[in-house]
Amino acid sequence: MGRLLPVTSTKPKVGEIPLTREQLKQTFMNYDTNKDGKLSWDELKSAFKYLKSRFPSIRTELAFHKCDQDENGYIDYGKEMDSLVAYAEECGFTIT
Repeated sequence: MGRLLPVTSTKPKVGEIPLTREQLKQTFMNYDTNKDGKLSWDELKSAFKYLKSRFPSIRTELAFHKCDQDENGYIDYGKEMDSLVAYAEECGFTIT
């Protein structure tokens, strides 16, 4: 998959409001385009693009590395989704 970069926690800048866990979860679920209860690589990358990630491919790679616990190539709803939301929360996505 390539080289993994360290994840750093970011704090919102003045005027930015952090997304809630529920908002992050709903955003990811909205990108489950085929509604199969799991996120593919492309679906997750699209979600990170929507969240205005500077490097959506890297965010996606790191998310899969950290959250795809059964290594089936998908982020399944449930514990893997909870882990994904926690990861996204650490990344500091905000409403501007």
